[in-house]
Amino acid sequence: MKNILLIISILLFTGCQDSLKFWGDKTEKESKKEPKKVDSNTTIETTKYTEKQLEVKEYFELYLNQLEGLDTEGIISMTYPQLFIPINKALFKQYVNTLLTSSHIAVESFDANITDIGTVQSYSQGEFVHLRYYSTIRLAFINPELYNNELSIKVLKDVLSSKYGKENITVEPENRTIIIRKEEKLLGIKENEKEWKFIGDNQEYRRLYPRILPMDILSQI
Repeated sequence: MKNILLIISILLFTGCQDSLKFWGDKTEKESKKEPKKVDSNTTIETTKYTEKQLEVKEYFELYLNQLEGLDTEGIISMTYPQLFIPINKALFKQYVNTLLTSSHIAVESFDANITDIGTVQSYSQGEFVHLRYYSTIRLAFINPELYNNELSIKVLKDVLSSKYGKENITVEPENRTIIIRKEEKLLGIKENEKEWKFIGDNQEYRRLYPRILPMDILSQI
């Protein structure tokens, strides 16, 4: 069970980097929070965006393509580089490769869609923006000895439902697959004339923010 949950944590990529530090380190208060139902019908209206937001969108779509393709090098290249001060880059690669070479579980599909691009804001070294996307991940159990009875499947579903909300989890016993729906938050950061980079925006990441983000971004989020 622990190995499967670790692989799933790796898959949910905005939690991927912080899972190296925080996986399994949830407080009782956090574990009792009611997960939100993910709205899969959310779409964005491109026409409402400014020129700066459309620039962000172009990079954001490329970043999501790297996630969907499980492209480790591409993901790292578009991740906010300061994140790899507190988190070891080589260890990050190792964890992602654990997923790609797993003999227990395989990714049948990973779809990600932008749901919101916030107002682009300025800071001393450039610009930043709040972002959201919606992901649907379909996983297949390829180890025939894994979750091969109703009880074990029920336990897995209960564990995932408590983490992500039962409305966001679908288990297909006959196909030996599970589907996880999740909405993620990110920060996009552009330093001066450089390209946009991305970092997760959740409680775990925010523990790292004081160590890696400029003060004038911290004061605005």
